[in-house]
Amino acid sequence: MEYLSLITTSLIAILLLYGVGRLSFSIWLKPKWQERLLKHQGIRGRPYKLLVGDMKEFIKQITEAWSKPINLTHQIVPRVDPFTVDNVQKYGKISFCWTGTRPRLIIKDSELMKEVLANKQGHFQKPPLSPLILILSRGLTTLEGEQWSKRRRMINPAFHLEKLKGMIPVFTVSCGQMIEQWKEMASLQSGCEIDVGPELQKLTADAISRTAFGSSYEEGKKIFELQKELITLTLETMQSLYIPGFRFIPTKKNQRRKKLDNDIKSMLRKAIQRKEHGMRTGQERADDLLGMLLLHNNQDTLLKNASGAGGRLTIEDIIEECKQFYLAGQETTSSMLTWAIIVLALHPEWQEKAREEVLQACSSKKPDFKAISHLKIVTMILYEVLRSYPPVIALYQHTNKETKIKEISLPAGVDITLPMLLINHDPELWGDDAEEFKPERFSQGVSKASKDQLAFFPVWLGSKDLHWPKFCHARS
Repeated sequence: MEYLSLITTSLIAILLLYGVGRLSFSIWLKPKWQERLLKHQGIRGRPYKLLVGDMKEFIKQITEAWSKPINLTHQIVPRVDPFTVDNVQKYGKISFCWTGTRPRLIIKDSELMKEVLANKQGHFQKPPLSPLILILSRGLTTLEGEQWSKRRRMINPAFHLEKLKGMIPVFTVSCGQMIEQWKEMASLQSGCEIDVGPELQKLTADAISRTAFGSSYEEGKKIFELQKELITLTLETMQSLYIPGFRFIPTKKNQRRKKLDNDIKSMLRKAIQRKEHGMRTGQERADDLLGMLLLHNNQDTLLKNASGAGGRLTIEDIIEECKQFYLAGQETTSSMLTWAIIVLALHPEWQEKAREEVLQACSSKKPDFKAISHLKIVTMILYEVLRSYPPVIALYQHTNKETKIKEISLPAGVDITLPMLLINHDPELWGDDAEEFKPERFSQGVSKASKDQLAFFPVWLGSKDLHWPKFCHARS
């Protein structure tokens, strides 16, 4: 009996020692080894702090920057991304900081950024996301490897350029309705003030509802409201240390997040089932994104069955892609359009040039793809807005195996930040007028707009999920 007790005690002790060893390696030994490896190559950065990394300093700098009023200038970088600016100023263009126990390498060099984005050996992937963030969507942009390739191949036909061209009349309807509403508001009184931010969010939401689901904003309004609340709760979690398993504790916010997610899924499931039934009975057309996705999914299934292979998108897969329709499509476009209106109000000379070009290209008819393709000045303005106010301020990668970027050797497990906002405002690349609004810098195209042909990083140049950027660009 004593012998059995001794064996049990020994096993428990061994397991405890193993657990302590694994924990020590994860939270201290591995980060310190990675830190030494980076410093040995001459890369400077912030010292590692146990478990929390630089989270406290990040929140402190963001809170301080956002507490101050902002002037009507284009010098937004220190306010929008103060932590990265501070890190680069203190430690250099290639420097590092810490996301919890993981080192984050900041690369503010257009050549090296291109090297990372062009890598096809599978050395880089998206950083590991906590389940609290993945609740927003587990669509294409969160997948990797074979899963990503398969899903992208199945979704791509719905985003073919010819299909996007056919959606322009739908975008025109949404824009026309918003303008009529503005005219009506102005006619009721001698003058009125309109907050364009919420109005343009509503516009892009309406355009998504029409092109993605064949409905209007009012019909999809509840989904947008629920998703907006879920985004707010998710952003709160991103400012605190993630504790594995914490999401299962029935706190008030955890329960609310779960209910919002279930409600969104339930509403989308009903919309998908209604669409499928309508397409089978001929009551629904397949000319919106959801219809085309379902149509190509069914065609792909028939081809796979004929060849003896299986595989199709399940209804859960389609729900996640629909969540992404709403999530990725709205915020990026509404942000760009809001800034476009602000800068045109600040620079009326460009407003006049754009108006004259639109009237000349479209005359009295509604815009179509051919007319839009001739809007050179409008394109220059949108490019300059994307340069100055990119909807996504940085791209994030993660080394899933040991790799090299030029002469820099990186072990597996390193996060990488490609700070597009900082690159887009860098005087070394754009000249002394980098902080000024000058659409004419794009008059000869993107490649000649800066001193480095690789310096312009709008959101879609760094995305391998190119169907969404094409959709957003066509809509803008």
